[in-house]
Amino acid sequence: MYLILHAFSRRNSGDGLLVDLTLEALADAGIAKQDCAILALDPDSFPEAHLVYRAPGEPAARISVRLFLAALELAGDTLTGGRIGSVAKLVTQADGLIAVGGGYLVADSPVRQIGVSLNHMVQISAAARVQIPTIYLPQSIGPLRGPVGRVALKKLRKIDRLYVRDDLTLAEIGHYNTKRVGDLAVLKLARDIASINPVPPQGKSIIVARDLPNPGSYLDRIKNLDAALPNPLWAVQADTEGPRSDRAFYQRLAVQDCGSFSDLLKTDTPGVVVSVRLHGAIAALLAGRPAIHLSYERKGWGAYEDLGIADYVHDARAFDVELVADQVRALNANPALFWDRIRAAAPVLKTQYGDLVSDLRARLIG
Repeated sequence: MYLILHAFSRRNSGDGLLVDLTLEALADAGIAKQDCAILALDPDSFPEAHLVYRAPGEPAARISVRLFLAALELAGDTLTGGRIGSVAKLVTQADGLIAVGGGYLVADSPVRQIGVSLNHMVQISAAARVQIPTIYLPQSIGPLRGPVGRVALKKLRKIDRLYVRDDLTLAEIGHYNTKRVGDLAVLKLARDIASINPVPPQGKSIIVARDLPNPGSYLDRIKNLDAALPNPLWAVQADTEGPRSDRAFYQRLAVQDCGSFSDLLKTDTPGVVVSVRLHGAIAALLAGRPAIHLSYERKGWGAYEDLGIADYVHDARAFDVELVADQVRALNANPALFWDRIRAAAPVLKTQYGDLVSDLRARLIG
């Protein structure tokens, strides 16, 4: 059994996509889906999985019994060197550990240090100490500050292969086990670009937004963008409990959502997508729709630079509303150059994916 670590929830379509792409990469390496198990914070959201287990932690980012139990597991794992606990038991049954890609290892504030400790540290510790192969698929990691950050960094340097998806993470980890590649969804887009038929932008634009820590002027800017675009559609990518819910955020903004983003992409009416969520932007591209990304962390710049469209990513907390609105209008009028640039970037990314799959095969199967 191959154990997939750090899965979150399919209620966030971006996180669900990363789990699917992890399973796809493993299948391409010769490991069947039925030979994989998923360790997820929200296991009930993966009913289709062959094997899925509950990870220590709280997916809704709130104080709960699950958070208390995660603290107990972390304490037991630390005191016994990984000899007790649900994760320790699972790891003894595994032939290899593979972490999903993402941006979940950020410890730049007290709150996020607690989040990394309770939701992820037991899994990082297990991967750092085991003798079986360990691979972390493309990550954006950091900043890693404070005692939690220092501990996490020390353990991450013991992983056999740590793939990272942006240059800042590569510089921060700075270890021989680290290799820079594209995000899994970016690599998927590169492989599929020849078969993607771009949809001529028409109708209303789509906004995919989310709540942000330390928002600065983000709220004012996103509201001004709403006013600058003709009646945009607000789409929900993460429909989870607690503060991570896009729908709850829209209610606080006093805007009406138009339902699921994935459902909206299946219709013929929407135009250009403006997404604060990275995998919302990439999902739009995979569906043949131009997407502008308002990034709140380093991962967004890495992805759009890899795709050759870096001028379509902007700082979510400081973006120029009129510039973004102008880009929406320009893409609506003529998206051809946008897609040409992605096609030009695809060959390098396809090579990266081939190398990644070969590495998975060599390390996990031999």
